[in-house]
Amino acid sequence: MSTFSVDSLFSMPDEALVSLCADAPQAFEILLERYRSTIVSMARSFAGNPADAEDYAQEGMLGLLAAATSFVQGKNAGFRTYAVVCIRNRMSSVSRMERTVSRPAGSADISLDDPENSIRDILADNGDTPEQAFFEKERVSELYAMLADVLSKQEQEVFWLSVSGYSYEEIAQKLDIPSKSVDNAIQRARRKLRAVWSKMFTAAASSAEQE
Repeated sequence: MSTFSVDSLFSMPDEALVSLCADAPQAFEILLERYRSTIVSMARSFAGNPADAEDYAQEGMLGLLAAATSFVQGKNAGFRTYAVVCIRNRMSSVSRMERTVSRPAGSADISLDDPENSIRDILADNGDTPEQAFFEKERVSELYAMLADVLSKQEQEVFWLSVSGYSYEEIAQKLDIPSKSVDNAIQRARRKLRAVWSKMFTAAASSAEQE
C-alpha cells in the first residue's frame, strides 16, 4: 500500500484523489471537504426546514461516495460534473420518496447562489443514465449498511452533523455533550470510516477490472 503525505494529497486534482482512495483513504476525506459547501448548499435548497437539510446533507455525502467509487477515468465527464450529478440524483430521489412537507414549485432546484456553480456542471453532463442511477441506488444502500455496522450511535450522530456543516461547538450544544467528546467521536469515526472507504474503493476497482 502506497503512502502519501496529507500535503501531497491536498495538492492533487479530484480525479487523482479518486484513483488513490483505496490506497490512501484520507483522499476521500479531502474530497469530502472540497465538496462539503456544495453538498450543504444543495441540501438547503432541497429542504423545507433545518432538520431536513441535515438529512439531505447526509444523502449528499453518500452520493459523493457513490460517485467516487463508480467514477471511471476517461469514460465519465470530469469528476466534479459526475459527482454533482450523483449528489443531485441522490437528493432528488429522497425528495420524491419523502414528500412529507409541502414545498413551492421549483424549491428542489439547485440554488442559484451555489458558490461552486453546480447548475452549470449539471447542464454540461450527458452521462446520467438509468443504469447509472440504478448502480448509484445499489451503492448507497450498501454504504448505509456498512456505515451503520461500523459506527456507534453517537459516532453516527456526530459524523452526520459534521457532514452537514455544523462546528464542534454547535454539535456539542445540539447533542448536549462536551466539545471534547465531539472531537473524540469524530476521530473514532474517521478511523473506522477510512477502512470503509478503502473496502469500497477496492471492491469498485475489482469490479471495474472484471468488466
